[in-house]
Amino acid sequence: MSNTTKLGQESITKLLLQFSIPAVIANMVNAIYNIVDRIFIGNYAGENALAGLTIAFPLMILIFAFASLVGIGGAALISIKLGENDNRKANHIFGNTLSIAVILGLSITVIGYLSMEGLLRLLGADLVTLPYALNYMNIILGGIIFQLISFALASAARTEGRPKLSMLAMMTSALTNIALDYIFIRIMGWGVKGAALGTIIGQFVGLMLLVGYYVKGKSVLKIIKKDLVPEIKVVKAIVSIGASSFITPIGSSIAMMLLNVSLVNYGGNAAITAMGGINSLYSMFIMPVMGIQQGMQPIIGYNHGANLKNRVKKTLIVGVSMAVAFSSVVFILLEGFPTLFMQLFIAPESLTMPIATKGLRLFILMLPLLSINLLGTAYFQSIAQVKKALFLGAARQFIFLIPVVLSLPKVLGLTGVWLSTPIADGLAVLVTIVMLLPVFKAREKEPKVLLAND
Repeated sequence: MSNTTKLGQESITKLLLQFSIPAVIANMVNAIYNIVDRIFIGNYAGENALAGLTIAFPLMILIFAFASLVGIGGAALISIKLGENDNRKANHIFGNTLSIAVILGLSITVIGYLSMEGLLRLLGADLVTLPYALNYMNIILGGIIFQLISFALASAARTEGRPKLSMLAMMTSALTNIALDYIFIRIMGWGVKGAALGTIIGQFVGLMLLVGYYVKGKSVLKIIKKDLVPEIKVVKAIVSIGASSFITPIGSSIAMMLLNVSLVNYGGNAAITAMGGINSLYSMFIMPVMGIQQGMQPIIGYNHGANLKNRVKKTLIVGVSMAVAFSSVVFILLEGFPTLFMQLFIAPESLTMPIATKGLRLFILMLPLLSINLLGTAYFQSIAQVKKALFLGAARQFIFLIPVVLSLPKVLGLTGVWLSTPIADGLAVLVTIVMLLPVFKAREKEPKVLLAND
C-alpha cells in the first residue's frame, strides 16, 4: 500500500496517530526552542531584552501567517487532488505553492527592512525596548524566505504521506537553534542578536533536509519547471483555501499589539515581560493541538477527494477528542503550578512574578476547549469550504478578541487584559460548535472543490 492510498483505507485512529505524533513532536520541539530563546534572553540579557522580544512577537506571528497562507492552502488542495487520483494536477499545485512562497518571502523581507522601526513603535516599543526588538527583527528578516519555503515543503511532505520527514526537518531546525542559543547568547554574549541568528541558521538547516528529499526525485510530488510558473487560477485557489490559516494569526498579531499596548498602560513593562513568558508557555502547549490539526488535514482532504464521507466525519471526531483530552491535562498542570512554569523566564523573587502567575491562570481559562475552534476551522479548510473556514478563522480574533481587548480593560484594568483572550476563545468555540452540528447530519451532496479537474 502506498503512502497516499493508505489515507483512504487504514484505520482512522491509526492514521491520525501516524500523522499527528510526528507533527506534535516537531511542533513541541519548535515551541521549546522559542522558549529556550526567551530563557536565555531572560537570564543572560535581562528583563528589558525579554520585553523587547515580546514587543516583536506579533511580527513573528505575521510571518507565520504568510507561511500558513501558502503552505496549508497548497497542501489542502494537493490532498484533495491526490484523493481524486489526479497526480498531475497535484504536481502543478505543488510547483505554484513553492513559487508563491519565494515571491512572498522576498517581498516581506524588502518591506520589512524599509519599515521595521515604525512597525515596532506601533507595536508599543519605547526607548528601552526598541533597540532589543529592532536588533532581533533586522536579523530575522534575512531568514524569512527559508521559513516560508520550509513550511510549504513540510506541509507537502505530510500530504504525500511522509509526516516523519516533516518532523525530522523541524526537529533538526529546532535543535540547531537551541545549540546555537547556548553558543551565541551564553558563551558569546550576543543577546537578542544571537537568538535571531540562531533562529535563521536553524531554519536553513531544516530547509536543506526537505530540499534534499525533493531533489532526489523519490517523492510522490515532483518539482517540475513548468509547474513553477504561477497560474492565476491555481494561485487564487491556494490563497482562498489558505486564507483562514492566514487570517487567524493576522488577527492574533493585531490582538497582540492591542494587548501589548493595554499591558503597558495598565501594568507597565513588568506586565509585558510577564506576557513574554505566558506566550511562550501558551505556544508550547498549543503546538501539540496544531500537530493534531496538521495530521488531520491530509487525511480529511484525501478522503473528501475520494468521496469517503464517513471517514471524513470520523477523522474530525477522533481528532477533536484527542486534542481536547491533551489540552485538559495541560490546563490542570498550568493552573496548579503556575510559579513552577513561570520561573523558567522570571526569577521567583522578582516583583514581576505575582503579575505573571495571575496572568497565566486567567489567560488559559479556555485552553481545554479551544481546540474545537482550531480543528473545526481546519476541517472546513480541508474540504474546501472556504467561507466557513474563513469565518471561523476570523471569528476568534477579529470578531471577538479585538473588541473585547479594546473595552474590557477599561472596566477591569490589568485583569481585563488577561481575561480578554479566554472570553474571546469561549465565544469562538460556541460558534464553531454551532457550525459543526450539521456535519453530523446526512447531506445530499459534498461541497464543491474550488479547483476542478481540467
